[in-house]
Amino acid sequence: MAETTAPPPAAPAPKPAAPATKTVAAKTAAAKTAPAAPPAPVAPKGVTRREFLYYVWGASMALFLAETAGISVLFALPRFRENQFGGKIAVSPTDFPDKGAEPVANNLGKFWMVTTDAGIIANYKVCTHLGCIFAWDGLANRFACPCHGSQFEKDGTYIAGPAPRSLDQFAVEAYDQAGNLVAESKDGAPLAVPTNAVTIKVNTGLKITGKSHF
Repeated sequence: MAETTAPPPAAPAPKPAAPATKTVAAKTAAAKTAPAAPPAPVAPKGVTRREFLYYVWGASMALFLAETAGISVLFALPRFRENQFGGKIAVSPTDFPDKGAEPVANNLGKFWMVTTDAGIIANYKVCTHLGCIFAWDGLANRFACPCHGSQFEKDGTYIAGPAPRSLDQFAVEAYDQAGNLVAESKDGAPLAVPTNAVTIKVNTGLKITGKSHF
């Protein structure tokens, strides 16, 4: 009787592969926690480096011109309002004294209103010596500084004392009823007031330096 051969043992079954869900979930979680990379800069299309520099230069020049224009406008604007010291002080022609009468003080504008044979003038109330406030001496018929003794004629001409020059004066303008300028004096010379003038404006922002006597 022939021998029966036993069949070989069966090979062990392969282990099932680990589910892929855990790996996918891990990758998804890592992707959520990792910071997103910034987008790469996109170079402008159709613009060369030279053209870009031209644009930058043009923008810089435009900004510079705008700043210059703004500064020019600020300097052109009046810094003082009318009827404020440093601006134009409006008075009536009748506010000035008659010829031969004593000067009249205008405290707002810090000047003396004087009428001479040649016309009206506005003497600055500050002495040309050390900046003291002088007064009118009716007995001596002259301006006199009580601090150091400087003396001046009614029209501001130096007479005596330590003052180095005559009195400083302000420019004077005359306007008619319509507001038109009809006469002015910017050099300190007496202003002959026209008959149609209704307003006198003393420009305290335009001071005429008195004449030196040295």
